[in-house]
Amino acid sequence: MKAYSQDLRNRVIAMHKQGYTAIKISQDFLIGYETAKLWIRLYKNTGDYSSRQHLNTGVKRKFTDKAAVLSYLFEHPNALATEIRDAVAPNLPISTFKDALVWMKISYKKRDCVYSTR
Repeated sequence: MKAYSQDLRNRVIAMHKQGYTAIKISQDFLIGYETAKLWIRLYKNTGDYSSRQHLNTGVKRKFTDKAAVLSYLFEHPNALATEIRDAVAPNLPISTFKDALVWMKISYKKRDCVYSTR
């Protein structure tokens, strides 16, 4: 759903400052009563009644220390994901840590360095 314009929000708050009720404002501007009440409440409590749309997009990573992981892998090249996690982020759930490794493009799978020939 598209956000209401800042101009409309400003006009609603201006009418509120003039003493109009939220019901009258919502009828005049053809917006929802709850929307008018919300903007007025935000204005009274914080002074900021602007749109919050698109402010918190994306995922906030809980672990981003790629250098620590690479350092541990340099010393322990065949370490499993649980071993790496225990060394660099012991309080992080393993699924979250594995997601972070994928995001950092680090493979956590064990690789054999010695090949047998028959």
